[in-house]
Amino acid sequence: MARPSKISLFKPHIETATQYKGGVTRGENTLKAGVEKVYKMSSNENALGASPKAVQAILDHLNIIHEYSYHDDDRLRDALAAHFSPNISPDQFITANSGMELLDMFSRGFLEPGLECIVSMPTFGAYRNFAQGQGGVIVDIPLKGENFELDVPGILAAVNQKTRMIYITNPNNPTGTLIPKDVTDSLINSLPDHIAVIYDEVYYHYANPENYARAIDYINAGKNVIGLHSFSKSYGLAGLRLGYAFSTPEMAAYLNKIRRPFMINTLTMEAGLAALGDYQHIADSVRMNADGKQWLYHEFERLGTHYWPTEANFILFKSPIPNDLLIPKMMEYGIMIRPTELLGIPGCARVTIGMPDANRAFIDALKKVAY
Repeated sequence: MARPSKISLFKPHIETATQYKGGVTRGENTLKAGVEKVYKMSSNENALGASPKAVQAILDHLNIIHEYSYHDDDRLRDALAAHFSPNISPDQFITANSGMELLDMFSRGFLEPGLECIVSMPTFGAYRNFAQGQGGVIVDIPLKGENFELDVPGILAAVNQKTRMIYITNPNNPTGTLIPKDVTDSLINSLPDHIAVIYDEVYYHYANPENYARAIDYINAGKNVIGLHSFSKSYGLAGLRLGYAFSTPEMAAYLNKIRRPFMINTLTMEAGLAALGDYQHIADSVRMNADGKQWLYHEFERLGTHYWPTEANFILFKSPIPNDLLIPKMMEYGIMIRPTELLGIPGCARVTIGMPDANRAFIDALKKVAY
């Protein structure tokens, strides 16, 4: 009698998927390097810190953390709608514990084994991981040329009946480059209705609005576009994990069906609501970033180090020595930066624009290590 074949408990596409790993914390690197002061310039956080209004909101609500948090996100969606009034209504928002949770929701909502997701490397690596976790097939249409341009003809040629998602990151991470409006227009206006475009614009506060199309422009035109924002960047709340997306009422209603209740905890909700109204903190953050960017450009040029002009809060530069030497040697001087090999750009590194003391420490260390 033939023995029954063994039935696997595990889904094959999850077994073969790769797990996304973010950067290490300042504390982890401080212990490894044995240095007293570490400048974390590797994760694109807001060097100015958190919104002061958000910090105060956390302190004001510590006395109620023994109670369950909000079972829905109505307050946050109402506040977001007021913030973007009159362009987006509350029912067009989807909120979650960070942009990462939203990326997972998008993949759960639109992908299954055999369906396809288009990405354009080099870009944010988590897109691939979440898509693979749902059995999605990754189709990479790489950015083109020295300036990392979006290959619209290549993307359109790759679109087929199995394509369900396309990721556009604007400004792009890790390159810092901006996709011009005529380019995004030519892509989005040419896509069939069975495709969702995830328009990741988490760095939008730092970008020059000239020739920059925002997600809402396409959503208001009825396109299947989902805009993605985060409180982790300009608002300075990376440790609290809060993000939101917005789309057409139909797309938002669909995605909200897979949103879990009690998702956002009390302190994160209150901090997000307070940060959203802290316009002075945003203005100060943008100004600090603009000043630091120009200072670093000048220093890179003095050193003869090639860099790419950025529309975000980080700069991609050509590593003057191999990264397996550069990264640990910079850490000896307390400087954390990000190598970009795993992000699809060999021989380069990414540095977050920091406060003046951090920027000076970075350049001083770079001179000692590589020049």
